[in-house]
Amino acid sequence: MLKVVEKTWNEFWAAYWRLDHRHSIPGIFEWDRQLVNFIENVCQLSPGGRILDLGCGGGDQAKVFAQKGYEVVGVDIAPSLIESAKRQFQKEGLKSAFIVGDMRAIHYDAEFDACVMLSGTFGFFGDVEDQNLLGSIYRAIKVGGKAFIMFLSAEGLNRRSRSWSEIKDGWELNESWLDTETSTYRSRVFIIQKDGTLVRPKTEPAYHANETIRCYTIPEMQAMLARAGLRYLASYSADDLSVPPKPLAPETVRNIVVAERPIEKQR
Repeated sequence: MLKVVEKTWNEFWAAYWRLDHRHSIPGIFEWDRQLVNFIENVCQLSPGGRILDLGCGGGDQAKVFAQKGYEVVGVDIAPSLIESAKRQFQKEGLKSAFIVGDMRAIHYDAEFDACVMLSGTFGFFGDVEDQNLLGSIYRAIKVGGKAFIMFLSAEGLNRRSRSWSEIKDGWELNESWLDTETSTYRSRVFIIQKDGTLVRPKTEPAYHANETIRCYTIPEMQAMLARAGLRYLASYSADDLSVPPKPLAPETVRNIVVAERPIEKQR
């Protein structure tokens, strides 16, 4: 008989996807370095600046920033990820400021030179809360400070796909689809271990057991940034992190917007 084990969000999505799975991707740490170099360039940042990393995960990009001389404050809701980030920084003798918390509840007042949301962190909450989050980012960064946000676009996403892949202890089964009415990307993931155990995410209050991400167009993001008081500066594809950067041509699945807090709030 198939044994079913349900794991919490902290155990399944955080510990497995953002640590075990992510760190097994070939070239991922070089990609982190490319991404940080790209952010430095398009946001015109210099070492010594203060960065707010929302949804910081295990601190992989934060570590690169810190190695370059930036002060980073990382916020993530998963205790397992924050503990991993602290261990990384301690191992390398880097100063750390990592906080277990919900990014929707941040209360900073003009404290950062930039706020970054990386690797598809934006879009988990739906239109209203995503908009409120942009308002919190506006308040957190200094006048002239930059917001760098990676997000999913419905353009180019498969309407429905199913796949499986072999992993260290068994097989990973993934089903994903695009809800076109709400422009929301949804996915379900199961792991079948070699001993016959099926591992799946547990339904918990305030968490999506299965991944749910609102996809935005660049015009939608521009409008949301303006409502939050942020001035849109540029957009790029996350598929090309070359420096000097290339402007976005047609929208890709993974896009980036860069905005700044102006001297006066946008109306």
